[in-house]
Amino acid sequence: MGSMRVVFSAEQAAARLWDYAEDGLVDRALALADSELREVWSIAGRYWGASYPLPIHGQRVVLGHVTALAVITYLEGELRPLARERRRSQKDRPEHLRDPQPMPPSTYLPG
Repeated sequence: MGSMRVVFSAEQAAARLWDYAEDGLVDRALALADSELREVWSIAGRYWGASYPLPIHGQRVVLGHVTALAVITYLEGELRPLARERRRSQKDRPEHLRDPQPMPPSTYLPG
């Protein structure tokens, strides 16, 4: 069985980074190419495993944490804690990061 991947778009990744106050990485996430995203998906797949020791404390790890941490790891070369562990209010999210579109299935399905 192949390794698990967690699939998300560059828009979704950027929105999750904003959610956890990683504003400095938002534009870099938006610029990720599909080939780079595939690598980030693999990192996220490893992190989504229940036994992976992520730097989240006092609350359940959610997909948003995993997405943001995987992008940070890819862009910065190592895992580190998020700027904040609880999401910012969605009503405050910048307009260009609202309603991020998912990856079209044709992008990641075989064939």
